[in-house]
Order: sequence, then structure tokens, then C-alpha cells
Amino acid sequence: METKNNSEFLSKVNAFQEEAQEFIKKSDKRHAVIIIASEPDENGEGSRQTGSIMGNEEEAVYALAGFMRQSQGRELLKRAAALSMAESLIKSMLNVKKQEEEK
Repeated sequence: METKNNSEFLSKVNAFQEEAQEFIKKSDKRHAVIIIASEPDENGEGSRQTGSIMGNEEEAVYALAGFMRQSQGRELLKRAAALSMAESLIKSMLNVKKQEEEK
């Protein structure tokens, strides 16, 4: 999810990711961090994202499960899944149309 030409916001998020990764490397405990950040793109027609999953995989699963148990987290994940499926469907339909036009 890494972006190019980051804004100040995404640059700060990326700096925090690096800081968290360094802490995790030095730690003997099981830590995990999941970061997801987004902002509108320059023309306001889309968005730019960055994110990462760092640290102990089991702890990352616990963190994500905890997020999903929260009502807000559950609703956000439902909306994100619906958006992802809609985008995939549209791309698939456009691909079929393009293939038909090329025949």
C-alpha cells in the first residue's frame, strides 16, 4: 500500500511505521502494529493509502480480531469489503467489454 510523493500526513505515518518497526526489532516481547492510513488524492477523485502489518503474526491477528469485535470496526470492514467487491466487479465487466470490442 506504499505511495509515491507522500504528503506531509503520509510521510509522518511512514515515519511512525519505521519507529514502530525499530521498537519491535529491539523488543523481546510479542508486539504487533497494524497501520492503515488514507487521504484524498490531489484531484479529490480518489485516495492515497499507506499501511503495514508489523511484528508478531499471532498478536496482529488478535489486534485485528479485537478491531472487528468493535461495532465501528465491524461496520468499516463491511463497507470496505463491499467497496472492494464493487471495484472488482466493475473492472471485470470493463475487461469483458474490452475483450468483446477487440474481437
